Amino acid sequence: MLDFMRKHASSWFVTGIIGAIVVVFVLWGIGSFRSAQFQEVAEVDGAKIYLPEYYKAYQNLVRNYQEQMGGESNEEVAKTLRLREQALGQMIDELLIKQASNRLGLNVTDAELRDYIRRNPAFADERGFNEKRYHQLLARRRLPASEYEEQERQQLLVQKMVHFITSFAKISEADLQEAYRLQQETVRVEYVVLGPSQFLKEQQAGAAEMQQYYESHPETFREPEKVKVRYIFFKFNDFDGQIKADREKIETYYYDHLEDYSRPQTIRVSQLFLEPPSKAGTAEQQRFRLLAEKLLQRARAGESFEQLQKKYSPEAEGRIQAGELGLVKRGQNIPEWEAVAFHLKKGGIGMAKTPRGYYLIKVNDILERKTPPLAEVQAQVEKSWRAEEAKKLAHRQAEGLRAEMLNASFAEAAAARHIKVQETGWLTSKDAIPGLGQQPAFSQMAIGLKPQEISKPLNLADGVALLQVMDHQDSLLPPLAQIKDRVAEAVRLEKARLAAAEEAESILSRLQKGESLAKVAAQKGVPLKDSGFFTRSQGMPGQGQVRELATAAFSLAATPPHHVDLVSWGGENYLLVFKERRQPSREQFALAREELSKGLMDLKRQMVFSQWLASERQRAKIKVYEIPS
Repeated sequence: MLDFMRKHASSWFVTGIIGAIVVVFVLWGIGSFRSAQFQEVAEVDGAKIYLPEYYKAYQNLVRNYQEQMGGESNEEVAKTLRLREQALGQMIDELLIKQASNRLGLNVTDAELRDYIRRNPAFADERGFNEKRYHQLLARRRLPASEYEEQERQQLLVQKMVHFITSFAKISEADLQEAYRLQQETVRVEYVVLGPSQFLKEQQAGAAEMQQYYESHPETFREPEKVKVRYIFFKFNDFDGQIKADREKIETYYYDHLEDYSRPQTIRVSQLFLEPPSKAGTAEQQRFRLLAEKLLQRARAGESFEQLQKKYSPEAEGRIQAGELGLVKRGQNIPEWEAVAFHLKKGGIGMAKTPRGYYLIKVNDILERKTPPLAEVQAQVEKSWRAEEAKKLAHRQAEGLRAEMLNASFAEAAAARHIKVQETGWLTSKDAIPGLGQQPAFSQMAIGLKPQEISKPLNLADGVALLQVMDHQDSLLPPLAQIKDRVAEAVRLEKARLAAAEEAESILSRLQKGESLAKVAAQKGVPLKDSGFFTRSQGMPGQGQVRELATAAFSLAATPPHHVDLVSWGGENYLLVFKERRQPSREQFALAREELSKGLMDLKRQMVFSQWLASERQRAKIKVYEIPS
């Protein structure tokens, strides 16, 4: 609940900044010497961080990760994620910020703190702030109001300092225009793909080549370690009947998870879509753009989208469609569309240019973000609470059974409770588990256990598992004679890759000298492809989000020899030839300017604050002691 309180009492920007900058501190690591009293964890310009407050911050961070990962966070996970360093780093960063705010004379008045807390939705009912609820919620967490209020005062002070430092961030009109160009500029290329499959048939693998490849690539043919496992699975659904509804616990769950029930801002939208032909030339594209602008003017003058569709369908060659979208929230449409739609006021009409065409958008209504009262979402909250309680019961039963296995075998302890034990055949870390399907966490834990060792309860999506390894087989490299066919195939594939790369280099040289890709593709018998127009974020259509291809395409120039490039990715060789580039229009920039400016300013503020904090770290005298484990 307190995490939710802080989340809603401060802006996402401040929270994001504090979360991001802490990562830098992780690189410092933990000191190798102890403080004299062994109670001091760190010292920042003479101010000390003590062990109890550090452990509290660390445990909060562990709980956050447990919630995010949906399961148990053990010591090994904490080491991998460096949670100890992250917790201490956050404490040091916050202390640096507080010290700087004191030097500047910033403070938080009682009135500011009172208003800050009263605006927190965790303490509100339908009529606003409820003081009784405020004290009840704090009492449930055994947190004195004075302690909570001091924590919030410090958080508010940090926010003030962040806003003071970031108030110096500025962005120019040139910055905005360049950012918009990078977002909306489109390019079109022709390309061919040369891969090993096109050269595989002609490759042969000799005995000497196979022997050399086998000796130089042993890990390619090494068989992974395997285990045989017996396991018990406690399904969460099986515990639902044991759970009795508890009004107070359900209410506590609701306030702990208010974010899950908050409704985001939505808009009720109608639109008119004008789609130019996919192969339209420059003149045809210009005609459709002018038509879209005319439709926008007509719509703003009062004509409905349905009237415009009927009236201009012949001129648009039938490539025009009007309709109601209903309620829309952020994340449901492409960025170009949302940049216009969520900028409009109620009743406003705007136009979004996208790679597919032109959207005329009308916002008929705006439903602001709302957190519904418990009564309104009672059934949904109780269902979620029950699911969480079922997880706790399953985990508790698994823990109890594991404890019994200290005095009885795995099978005996299970039989005493009439619980079914499942057994597997040989499994690698990548194999599906019989009865459970693909469970990477299960497989990884099984591989890490010793024979006859019993695992800790393992949280999976639908239940909790207890594992015992029955047998273990180490990783081994089979003799060449046993895997001769696999080695031969690998040799042939490697030779085919080299042949494809050589052919691609040869074609690149011809293209740089002025030959056309269409001519070379026809001679070589490889398909010539046209990407169509795409933005940097979209990537080349049909090729997924391959950054290397998009970067190469946007780096091409119109004139030889810089009109062509060769990109090797995913074992394939892509030869790209520049065809056409389109810049976004001034009209589109004007429509998107406000939303773009806000996003770019947030990034600039984060950069300014990160740079300031880095300079504070350099200036301050920071001593980090050994942290007891």
